[in-house]
Amino acid sequence: MVTKTRRQEIGEMLKQRPLSIYELAEVLGVKVNIILDDLNHIKKSLPSSQKILLFPARCQKCGFRFSKRTRLTRPSRCPKCKSERIKAPVIQIVFK
Repeated sequence: MVTKTRRQEIGEMLKQRPLSIYELAEVLGVKVNIILDDLNHIKKSLPSSQKILLFPARCQKCGFRFSKRTRLTRPSRCPKCKSERIKAPVIQIVFK
């Protein structure tokens, strides 16, 4: 039986549905920094027919979208209303 690498598992999970790095870390039982390293490698090794979509973080109180932010981690608070209830950005692998 062939076992999949963690990066292969991440790739398959992200093709099925959008997930945050925190959800990936929890499911796979590893630290967030390891997921970030794996995603950087996955991004470089994706075939040209696929791409990674980033859905930006969003404030749960006022709805502010962090559309210019490219980091995959959750911002600490909203610049508009100062709330700390921030929904983490999610990523997904899609076919072009």
